[in-house]
Amino acid sequence: MSIQIPCPKCGRELKLPDRSLLGRKGKCPKCSHTFVLEEPPVVALELANPDPVVVVPQASTTPLPFISPKPDVVIAKSPAVSSPDPVDHNPAVLPEFAALDQLAKPKGTAARLKELHQKSVKRRNLGLAIGGGILLAVGAIALFAPQFAAKNLGARPAETRNESQSPASDASDASEGVAISEYARLGAPTKGTPIELQYIPFGTQIVLNLHPAELWQAESLGQELLYCIPPIAKLIETTLNDLFQRKPEEVEELLICLIPGMRGSWPDIAAVVHLVEDQKRSQLIEQLGERIDTYAQPVYIKGERAYMIIDPRTLVVGPRSQAQEMVQAITERNPVEQLDPLLPLTDRSRHITVLFTPLTLSLQETWFPENVRPFVKNGLEWLGEQTEAVSWSIHLTEPLFYSEILLGVKRPVAKNAAKKLEQEFTDKLAELAGKLVPQFQQMNPQEQGKRMIIGRVPAMAEVFALATVSQVGPQHVQLVTALPDRAAPNLAVGTFLAWDESTRTDFSKERVKPVVVPTSTLPESIADRLKMKIDVDFRRTPLNEAFSFIGGEIRTPIEIDGDALKLGGFTKNIAQVFKLDGARAQDVALKIFEDSKGVNQTPDKTLILVVDETKKQILVTTLATASEKGWTPYDLTK
Repeated sequence: MSIQIPCPKCGRELKLPDRSLLGRKGKCPKCSHTFVLEEPPVVALELANPDPVVVVPQASTTPLPFISPKPDVVIAKSPAVSSPDPVDHNPAVLPEFAALDQLAKPKGTAARLKELHQKSVKRRNLGLAIGGGILLAVGAIALFAPQFAAKNLGARPAETRNESQSPASDASDASEGVAISEYARLGAPTKGTPIELQYIPFGTQIVLNLHPAELWQAESLGQELLYCIPPIAKLIETTLNDLFQRKPEEVEELLICLIPGMRGSWPDIAAVVHLVEDQKRSQLIEQLGERIDTYAQPVYIKGERAYMIIDPRTLVVGPRSQAQEMVQAITERNPVEQLDPLLPLTDRSRHITVLFTPLTLSLQETWFPENVRPFVKNGLEWLGEQTEAVSWSIHLTEPLFYSEILLGVKRPVAKNAAKKLEQEFTDKLAELAGKLVPQFQQMNPQEQGKRMIIGRVPAMAEVFALATVSQVGPQHVQLVTALPDRAAPNLAVGTFLAWDESTRTDFSKERVKPVVVPTSTLPESIADRLKMKIDVDFRRTPLNEAFSFIGGEIRTPIEIDGDALKLGGFTKNIAQVFKLDGARAQDVALKIFEDSKGVNQTPDKTLILVVDETKKQILVTTLATASEKGWTPYDLTK
């Protein structure tokens, strides 16, 4: 049973899933004080307010006993105190997406129809928001493979499989039967407790857990990621305002669960929200509806929604028809058959986590806009028939973009089924970039900037595949990918723009072969090539990628002297943010140097180009290095 232990220095209460961690050392997340985890003495609690208020035992805000990971899942090295705090910084689950309807007198038929239509629109918007998240979760790239390409993503020849995946295979052989990859746990940026479905009624098939306050923080990586997927970000903002009159910055953690109904109907929604700061109970009650005391817990009814106030920071909402189940779920969680094997393996402290069952999405295609449905279908086919459930989580830190995909094996689990699913999925990842290239070549973005970004998507898919490490558990496959932090916004904006462009592309037409420019049209000298007119639209493009693009436009390799730049205090990742149309290539290079503060500086901090007409190469280096080696700087101003 979960317990709470106060920090002896600052008093912050820490939450443990059970007593198995007592006796070990823990670290307070608030004051960083290290102390031995000992069970606190029992203290009787006295209510200060005699009025009838909602009082929930402490255990109701901590993980339920049955949700704690089984012994074969718990990693002893992971201190439980790193989990989210209860009570004064409570991060349980979160709100839902549907608008609060004001209680009013009975309406006429026309008014009632209008009200039902408005509710339908709001539920549809929520479906689109969750659908958008799932669209990325199914595989930030895979959904954009056209239908005929997706059907060809079958098993690769055995010899190819062995060559490309031998390291992963060896690693997974060594870890056969391990519930959670030791590599993933040691390398994961977070070590929180599993996602809980406390307070959630029966029937959940889709789960979304995120941390809005962190994601919407100004100048953060999360905010940059959201800028790359504006429709999803906007829908979440609108829904939070409609339902709770809150901004994302006010919400610490948000859990949304979709409960499917009949095929073709919008899902019911249940959600739990944890606010950043305590709220006055009177203010919370004003936002809710009529109080009903027929249940073991006070419930507030507003329209077709039922609300519960758990504590000053935690609100619960769900279907009015399932209010009794919500109250019962305070102490006894409702089972989610297909998701239950994966839930104990999740980490609720990750910035974004989505769990879903492919079968549910395949039956509920109306949740997605018509122009998205073909790609959802292809993505689900790409996951394969043996994938029963999927969990995808990401976490953003300054040096690292961390992604973890868990694939639940279809039950009953046959012998070596997880191993076979791992091999099948790693094969598909290895083939993905090659499958995407011919389809992306059929796209014809009209804007230069979009053309650049979309053109990089297959390469990004290849990098993602190469960086993915797989492990096998008893009933699941784990795929962990660690990339530089820039990968998150790049993947997001590339995927979003590629999908948008694909809606205007007719893939049934025969692909037009690219026009090969005769060599005779290319200037012979590099000096003349640098005078060629090009268009650039750099949006936080790293310096090395910017010069790679210029080199591609003038068909001349441009190398970066990394050692020289490092001595001058420069890096290859200096972001370039500017747009030039019809500018000479050398003017673009000069603009990069100026924006990077590499002009009119000391020799070691002055960036220059060195041209080698013999080898037909260009080198980016510093004036100090060029002087030392006797190279002649190229005059970019002439």
